[in-house]
Amino acid sequence: MGVSPYAGERKYARFSLDVRAKLIGGGLEITVRTLDISEGGVGIVSPGEIAPGTLFAIEFVFPTMQDVFRAKAVVNNRKGFRWGLEFADIDETNLALLRKYQRRWGALAKQKV
Repeated sequence: MGVSPYAGERKYARFSLDVRAKLIGGGLEITVRTLDISEGGVGIVSPGEIAPGTLFAIEFVFPTMQDVFRAKAVVNNRKGFRWGLEFADIDETNLALLRKYQRRWGALAKQKV
């Protein structure tokens, strides 16, 4: 769990996040694994093909939390099996969940290598 050492070059700091998530959209429902998250988007690992520009609903539960996080995100980039999704729509309730996660784990975070 950590904050990206590149946070100074980005609009939002990224935090490690390793949970199972569901992507729904483009006629697909895919189970993926998250890598990291920021207020701008989420990094995932997916063995399948996902078309860049595809809009998905993403759902998952943060560790030690019970509420389901939901947002709309568009596939922005790919590097191997790693995909970058940019949040296209995130409501205040889900943004509050994300910020709660960042506060809870950010204080304990070690630098991500």
